[in-house]
Amino acid sequence: MSKFLYLLLLIPSLINAAAIPENGLLRPVSAKSNSEEKIFNTLIDKVEKAYRPYIESYSKEFNVERYWDDPKVNAAAWIKGDSYNFKIYGGLFRFETISHDAFLLVACHEVGHLIGGAPTYKPFNDGSSEGQADYFSITKCFRKVVRGEDHKKTLRGKSLEPLAIKECELSFSKKSEDYQICLRSSVAIKDMAKTLKAISNISEVPSINTPDPYERMFIIFNGYPNPQCRIDTLFAGSLCNVSEEEENDFYLKLYNKGNCAVANGDQRGLRPKCWYVPREEDKV
Repeated sequence: MSKFLYLLLLIPSLINAAAIPENGLLRPVSAKSNSEEKIFNTLIDKVEKAYRPYIESYSKEFNVERYWDDPKVNAAAWIKGDSYNFKIYGGLFRFETISHDAFLLVACHEVGHLIGGAPTYKPFNDGSSEGQADYFSITKCFRKVVRGEDHKKTLRGKSLEPLAIKECELSFSKKSEDYQICLRSSVAIKDMAKTLKAISNISEVPSINTPDPYERMFIIFNGYPNPQCRIDTLFAGSLCNVSEEEENDFYLKLYNKGNCAVANGDQRGLRPKCWYVPREEDKV
């Protein structure tokens, strides 16, 4: 199955999006992995803490469900009325290609479905599209939850792509924390690329060095960007220098608010044309 995020539209004001394909993969708790339950919860705590106040400021409920013992390699998000929810399974944390930072990206992607802004799924406009959730996960959520950490320690011993180093230097001052987060993001993206390869029917691992050259005429609202396009989206997002504190549109109608966008005069960090076509804010 080549779809990377499964979405079932049931009724207006209800989305149900899974982070990765229906895959049948199971990673049960073992004597070795059981000791990592605390890390599993700590990572989810970071995401929940970062976005609970924001979501509740709009008089919405924010529910986060953790299923450490469940072997499913998956996660999901859904909106129902005023209830904004996501759940995540221990099997995903235990999957061999999922690093701690890649796990954060998946959790952040789920939050992105809830508050990531436009483009949205049609016809109800009740959840950010898959490409937008990917973009939000790296431009906003990942930066927000790791800011203030020892990024150099996290990167110690990691192999950095020369292209990532070059592009991060163009977007951020080498003396800034944003630069370190950009480098750290590139490693998380590489782990996500390995995960996409492992759970889908593709022969090569997507890479930031092999961007999808296809330029779409229409936005992918309800479909799924291909694996390479998804990696392109994450990499582009890591280079966007709009602050993670500059919010996207909570009501999921504005295309450019909080994003790097042509309409905002930006030239770097733009959502790639393999799934996105630049639009003005009044075209929802």
